[in-house]
Amino acid sequence: MKKIAGIIIAIISIATIQSCQSAKSATATKMLKFNFEKGKGYDYEMIINMDQDIMGQAMKMDMSTYYSMDVLEDDGSAKTITSTFDRFKMKVDVSGMNIEIDSDKPLPELGDKNAKENPMKMLNGLLGAVKGRKFTMKVNAEGKVLEVQGFKEMAQSIADSMNGDEKQKEEMMSKFSQQFNEQNIKDQFERVLYIFPNKEVKVGDSWQKSTAPGGMMGGKYNSTYTVKDIEGDMVTLDEKSTIEGTSDKMKMKGDITGTLVVDSKTGLVVTADQEMIMTTNSGGTEIKIKGKTKIKGKARD
Repeated sequence: MKKIAGIIIAIISIATIQSCQSAKSATATKMLKFNFEKGKGYDYEMIINMDQDIMGQAMKMDMSTYYSMDVLEDDGSAKTITSTFDRFKMKVDVSGMNIEIDSDKPLPELGDKNAKENPMKMLNGLLGAVKGRKFTMKVNAEGKVLEVQGFKEMAQSIADSMNGDEKQKEEMMSKFSQQFNEQNIKDQFERVLYIFPNKEVKVGDSWQKSTAPGGMMGGKYNSTYTVKDIEGDMVTLDEKSTIEGTSDKMKMKGDITGTLVVDSKTGLVVTADQEMIMTTNSGGTEIKIKGKTKIKGKARD
């Protein structure tokens, strides 16, 4: 069970987030940049479905993450945003076991002995403790995350709130720090936000972005975005990305294809549908992964 908990924490990082106003036009152009409005709020829902093969053993995982973003400041070059983890849900099917975790539905309290034998309880407690926590980001017009703050304070607060003995706390906080730290969150959010050319675009235009998420699943993502359609304020993009491992501990290689619909007024990703095929290898353990990701974003009234 501890190994399963570790795999789930690692997979979390892979990771790691309308209206049509006019007729379609092949000659239409739109300014495409990250342009969330000061004083406004935006909500995201991300759903990830993964089928994995770990040395011939099948594992399925469905994960839903909900988070909100509120723009506090805009100095003309970057937005200062408060982000909140609203909810996590996971369902895992491995070796005939079905595991469900929901930060809104804590597992029953366990005695010290049972808690030690059930790391899923600690994982559920960890995700429940993350729920509602806030951190801040600074994001420029290309969607690049310049700075993240608040995770050291978050980690300490979570450690103080968790039940269990000191060894359990240290173990789960170590897993927390591997994924929920300022650098890794910066890298993971860039996979959602760092997609903009910060210029006028038309159908057929393409540009490239490179990101290098950290953590246990660190690698380099090389992405090409192409404007497929413009209708009103909505810009439809095709994504083609390659994934290459950069860590000696975790080798990986894969491809992502997807379609994103972006509101050109704000840079909000209204919808995104992505498919991933990837192979990782760590310590001789090969994991084959097929995944689908759906993102829905909306501006708060």
